[in-house]
Amino acid sequence: MAIRIGAFSDDLASEFLPACALAAEAGLDGLAVRNVGGRNVVEAGMAELAGIRSQARDHGLVVASVGSQFGREFYVDSDEGQRAAEQTLRSALIVADVLQTELIRIFALWLPGQEPLETWSRRPVAEEYLERVADRLRPSVDLARRAGVVLMVELEGASYAGTVAEAELLLAALDSPAVALCWDVCNGWWSGEDPVADGLPRALTLPVVDVQTKDVPAQPDRPRTPTFGRAVTTEGDVGYPAIVPALVTSGYQGWFTAERVHHPAKPEHDLALQQATLADIARLRQTIFASGKGITSSV
Repeated sequence: MAIRIGAFSDDLASEFLPACALAAEAGLDGLAVRNVGGRNVVEAGMAELAGIRSQARDHGLVVASVGSQFGREFYVDSDEGQRAAEQTLRSALIVADVLQTELIRIFALWLPGQEPLETWSRRPVAEEYLERVADRLRPSVDLARRAGVVLMVELEGASYAGTVAEAELLLAALDSPAVALCWDVCNGWWSGEDPVADGLPRALTLPVVDVQTKDVPAQPDRPRTPTFGRAVTTEGDVGYPAIVPALVTSGYQGWFTAERVHHPAKPEHDLALQQATLADIARLRQTIFASGKGITSSV
């Protein structure tokens, strides 16, 4: 599989059909499906899912992944949380089957009281949680393995995998081909990990299936400390001018997914948000193309 370039459909439009039109015009290979019509895609009915599949196909796109909410508000000491998360996964498996994708996004359980971005760099001690988190996740990883899908653990500072280093430990503990890394590079930086000096060398050794690329500037007087603003991809300080070529030349064969900063805002309520996503997509494609190899014919 060559590198493929995508975006989140709801960063372009809340409804899937107009998102497809914009994605095709922008030259994308596919769309990650997270929220459709204001709710998570795992809540969609079969008719709606069939419509999503056909709309993607009609626009020459594939569904890159199912953006489930597995792991959110799933705390390590909660049996009820585990039951709810596993039910979410069962629904996500049906969605993935209908939409013909092998990737389901999950989070590595939730850290109590660490939802605000400003707290993400306050990382837990791995030895104090790793085995308990892995134990909670193993039944879901086994279910995914038997279903033939891959659970991609997205970096999220409100979870136990906020950095590539933390994800590396978790993937080693789970030791399964049914789990891989979704490297949200900016989330890793917000969680206290230098994306180029620390995140990239580790990511190059791991099974990475998606690289999410939102960009932010650094604090003016602290060049390695991120702000929570927005910059056009490669114009901020996350480090994509170094990261993208390194991944491409290493032989990376997965998705690059443009993601808007603070994505819950609906683009149809502010068309500037939609234009910002399209600008990020254009710059991401340009950067991958300039890296020279491993790119798809649509770039």
